[in-house]
Amino acid sequence: MRAAGHATRERILTAAKAEFAQYGIAGARINRIAATANASKDRLYTYFTGKDELYAAVTEQWATETTSETALDAADVPAYVGRLFDHYLHNPDNARLQAWAEIERTHIASADAAVRAAVVPKLAEIRRGQQEGLITTIFQPFTLLTLLTDLARTAAVHTLHNDCADTDDRRAATVLAARRLAAP
Repeated sequence: MRAAGHATRERILTAAKAEFAQYGIAGARINRIAATANASKDRLYTYFTGKDELYAAVTEQWATETTSETALDAADVPAYVGRLFDHYLHNPDNARLQAWAEIERTHIASADAAVRAAVVPKLAEIRRGQQEGLITTIFQPFTLLTLLTDLARTAAVHTLHNDCADTDDRRAATVLAARRLAAP
């Protein structure tokens, strides 16, 4: 792909990320995405066959970005939750996209595969931690991961909405809650 084509594709992905974060997949509109990206609809369709493929590309991007920035280590789950809190604080669209993915359940195979690719290693790490006695076995790995993710995301979103919470205090409380939740 030529540099100009790559730049156009990236503008489309950036516009699509903002659109999906604000409206979800059902409410997102290709016309708005194309206009925001300063590209025609025809140009958008050169790179993506439709809204589902575009959503899958955005999903892969945010899932990969979030996972690479927050790596879960069974030996220190609270630190993972702290990193996740920080990530959502600095990337609120990723928090919104994850929430929309959970709300809408689109069943777009390639988007689902991107989320699975991000989640499977985390589940394996939780299982390892449970086997080594580092993490509680009270919860199934998927349940624990969901609780930890929701804890970090919700705390970060409330902090973003400035509900009178001190960011450092909110982060510390979130990490402490994760420590207690995951403790064997």
